[in-house]
Amino acid sequence: MGTSFYKKWSMRFAVVLQIFFVCVALPVEAAKARNNIKDLASPAASTSFAPMPGISLEKATKIARQHTGGRVLSSTLRQRASGPEYRVRMLVDGERVITVTVDHKGRIKNKR
Repeated sequence: MGTSFYKKWSMRFAVVLQIFFVCVALPVEAAKARNNIKDLASPAASTSFAPMPGISLEKATKIARQHTGGRVLSSTLRQRASGPEYRVRMLVDGERVITVTVDHKGRIKNKR
């Protein structure tokens, strides 16, 4: 009776240990593997050396400054369906404030 009791108890312990491993250890390993996969939608994970489409905010303000000859007061990025565009507020002739919109390709869209 004594040996059989310990044998049953050790079998139960082995089953509980296997269930624990399946419930705890496998999801942890799966998460580690998932973190090692590169996200292809992320530009940082891209292995391409091609430049990102569009221009930077600094480039947009430079284009607006060259186009109007004024001083940049502020600049903001707005996301559009056609791509990002930049609104640059300029002080022209020391007295007029205008808004220049530069699209993601560096073209002046409008000037108000």
